[in-house]
Amino acid sequence: TPSVQASARAQISLRVPPGHDAAEATKLLTAHLESRAPWGARVKVEQVGQGQPFRADMSSPAYQAMADAMRDAYPGQEMQSSGMGGSIPLCNTLAGLYPEAEILLIGLSEPEAQIHAVNESVSPEELERMSVAEALFLRNYAESKKA
Repeated sequence: TPSVQASARAQISLRVPPGHDAAEATKLLTAHLESRAPWGARVKVEQVGQGQPFRADMSSPAYQAMADAMRDAYPGQEMQSSGMGGSIPLCNTLAGLYPEAEILLIGLSEPEAQIHAVNESVSPEELERMSVAEALFLRNYAESKKA
């Protein structure tokens, strides 16, 4: 027979895009959840962590060095970039401590990798190509700093 549970819990990870404040986004989400609670239900939000979103400078020499490396590692293809919702608080910390640093975020994520899924996997060919790209990037970037 069906039963009504006395309580329920949920853990939510809120990904905040660059240009928005994580604390404000948390307040807005909390207000939304509270406004949608069924009659008689209470919503209690306990925030256990927070990180501000990061936006990398994609016009930096590091990005150009990586684009050149990716072109060599993946013949006939150009490097593609996309904004992602994975806030990495360390990036903002490093950018604040070292404002001259060029922070480049890359990942091994071909379409079938199913990142963070239970059955996440990495293609050996993708791993090899990205390893080559990283080595070429280090060479290209070092050479760009000599000029």
